[in-house]
Amino acid sequence: MTDAAGPDPADPDPASDPKWEPHLKEQSQDIHRVQHALEGWMRDQLGDPGLAIDALRPPAGTGIANETILFDARRTTGPGAGTTEGYVARLATPDSLYLDYDLVQHYRMYETFAAIDAVPTPAVVGFEADANRLGAPFFVMEKIDGDIPTDAPHWTTQGFLHDAEPRERRALWERTVRVMAALHQVDPAPFAFLRTGATGSGLGDSLDYWSRALEWAAPAGSPPVVEACAEWLHANLPAPVTSLSWGDSRLPNVIYRDFTPVAVLDWDLVSLAGPQADLAWWIIMDDQAESTLDGIGDADDLVDLWEDVTGWKATELRWYLVFSTYRLSAIFSRLFSMMVAQGHMTDDDARAQIERGRLAQQMHGLLDIAPPPGVEPRVPKVRL
Repeated sequence: MTDAAGPDPADPDPASDPKWEPHLKEQSQDIHRVQHALEGWMRDQLGDPGLAIDALRPPAGTGIANETILFDARRTTGPGAGTTEGYVARLATPDSLYLDYDLVQHYRMYETFAAIDAVPTPAVVGFEADANRLGAPFFVMEKIDGDIPTDAPHWTTQGFLHDAEPRERRALWERTVRVMAALHQVDPAPFAFLRTGATGSGLGDSLDYWSRALEWAAPAGSPPVVEACAEWLHANLPAPVTSLSWGDSRLPNVIYRDFTPVAVLDWDLVSLAGPQADLAWWIIMDDQAESTLDGIGDADDLVDLWEDVTGWKATELRWYLVFSTYRLSAIFSRLFSMMVAQGHMTDDDARAQIERGRLAQQMHGLLDIAPPPGVEPRVPKVRL
């Protein structure tokens, strides 16, 4: 999860976002050890004692939550003998961006979606719980070739979407919304493992989780506006919902070929909080960016198309928009503390981001709370 870089902290406008640059999850394992261990594991999983792997590399341009390794495997037996196939290994990390992060859940999402044609996802090879193999539990899935809008640099500033024609961008955007709508209409029963049991619904479980996550990420306390968010969310909780929510609903979590989605990725934030959580998250994340591109639908376009495809109405969008900012406050609090510890950010910049940045502006605007001096309330441009 990333945010576009803002102006320099020395900018005289105190409401400006201080500048910071997200960093990808760094490689923590010895690459030669990883190659040897992965090769043996892949041989066992695929029943190919002569299989060889090479070209180990990190992904480029997106992803800060997990350690990810791309690699190629050359098959020596079976129908694929003599061919080279691409794979992706996702490794558990002891320094997680998320509270109670469970790599098994991530793997189970791909495994469950393998039987659901409406939502394209990569096929998984297997999961390994023994940390002695690679130094951490991991799973491997097939690598899907295609284009991915990047977070760093942001896809609105360069890359295949930036260089595309507006009609191509529009086709990609509409197709992505339709895939998300299909995900929302999937029977949630196979995903019951996402329930925590903390409350009586998937939405209640999700609110409980993010409340705990915020306490974990900001043990010294949060700004008053974040506390106001928590109070408002609990006081205005919608009717119980238990249906699938992608969680991190954004273009950078999709692989495209010919401007068509061929794989949906990233289940770090998945829950049973319902589809409006994804609509709101998409809107808030677009509003966090510094710019947009012709052809990419705005927030009203998103809601209109989603309602047309599903036949449902986004009746609780304001609540979910506030919920999205609340979730982001927990994530950013944790992310900024990690970046400070790594020397990528100063304490002052981290504090300024939480108290004065775009997220704080959105919170004050959505809750209609008087902001501190120099902070301009901001409300995403969407019909409410």
